[in-house]
Amino acid sequence: MMPMTRKPLATATHAPLLLGATLLLFIVIAGALFLNLMRLRDSFSWVQHTNDVLLSLSGIQRAVLEAETNERGYLLTGIDSYSDGYRHAHDSLGSRLDSLRALVGDNSAHVARVDELRLYVDMRTAQLGRVVELGPERMREALDILEQARTDRLTERVEASLTAFTRVEQALLTERMLKHDSESLAAALITACLLILAVASAAIAAFLLEHQRAAARQQEADQRLQSLQAELMRVARLSTMGEMSSALAHELNQPLGAITNYVQGSRRLIEASSHPDKAKIGAALDKAAQQTLRAGAVIQRLRDFVGRGETDKSIESLRAIAEDALSLASVVTRDRPVDVSLALDPTADRVLVDKVQVQQVFLNLIRNAFEAMRDEPERRLRISSRPAASGMVEIVVSDTGPGLDAQINDRMFQPFATTKADGMGIGLSISQTIVQAHGGSITASTPAEGGTVFSFTLPRADNSDGHRETDAADPQRSICLRAKIGS
Repeated sequence: MMPMTRKPLATATHAPLLLGATLLLFIVIAGALFLNLMRLRDSFSWVQHTNDVLLSLSGIQRAVLEAETNERGYLLTGIDSYSDGYRHAHDSLGSRLDSLRALVGDNSAHVARVDELRLYVDMRTAQLGRVVELGPERMREALDILEQARTDRLTERVEASLTAFTRVEQALLTERMLKHDSESLAAALITACLLILAVASAAIAAFLLEHQRAAARQQEADQRLQSLQAELMRVARLSTMGEMSSALAHELNQPLGAITNYVQGSRRLIEASSHPDKAKIGAALDKAAQQTLRAGAVIQRLRDFVGRGETDKSIESLRAIAEDALSLASVVTRDRPVDVSLALDPTADRVLVDKVQVQQVFLNLIRNAFEAMRDEPERRLRISSRPAASGMVEIVVSDTGPGLDAQINDRMFQPFATTKADGMGIGLSISQTIVQAHGGSITASTPAEGGTVFSFTLPRADNSDGHRETDAADPQRSICLRAKIGS
């Protein structure tokens, strides 16, 4: 029997490497996100800077307009509040221009524009200041100054400078907004692609890792199956040796007894004769009888040792033993699948047995059933159990084979009794020895519907006598497993 092994996929060994690559990819993603966020922050800062410049320009324009409005109001009404409003606007213009120059300090062209704007604003506010100083009392002189202002067109120059500056900043704001939007979109796309790649890599790595774990579990199960096969083969060889020793001891005892009788008869005959060497012949015959008796004693001790049936018993699960035996026996059904039904009573699952020896019993019966059903159109195997009297559990193994051969029906449990061309005829004999060593019994029968039924008993671990009728009557208390082996 060749051991069954399964090799894991070669790609499964790359799972840790792929997990490491995935972790590195997440680090790259984090770095890319950080760089994109920095670029977005810089882009947003420039947009905010342009908005600040536009707000400053708007504030200067409002301050100039406020100064002119208050100057005319004071000139026409002489109300001091207009004079105060003018002075407030005049004072704010200086600070606003300073703030604007600080904002555009990194752009020499803008600094030049601010200086030009400051020149026009200073000239215009100087005119407005003289008009306010003259006031309504010196209306004529104030009007001359206003006329001169219209001639110099300082207001138009201030407004033109502010308008040109504002248009430049608005164009710059539009450009920077477009750049900010494009960088945001690119950052989002790059991040999404990297995240998708990382998630896909992590999923593939997780799949390969799980496959590797499953392969490792399968390999472990295969190794356990191989060790179980080796142990069962060892026990089978030992049991076979024991059976053969017992059979040889039984067969040799009779000729040894006959030899002893012949030697003793010859001793009496030689004593009654007048042969001159009868003393020597008698001594030789005595020695032969002694050695024959000695050989018989040795064989009897060997037979007693084999027949004692000592076992290393422990509490085991009957279901686990049956499933292990099915796994071992399934190798002979690769090309001929068998429908297997395993229905074991859970109330009688714990048995006090030698696990390996009982596995050998199951294995012998299951293999015999598989081989008997090999050429049958309908191949079904059923293994069931139920509590029996005297603290025992009864196991029934039935198949749909051709049934028992009438030629060996009465001696099927004897050593070397077989109908197989390549069989040794010791499997059932070994099974009977093991069952009897556990205090049980084994029988075989052919039911009317056909097939073969083997029934044997084993001691229950709880050692309870009898069984409850409800246990067998309640189908909910039965553990059932139905599968097709060999498909």
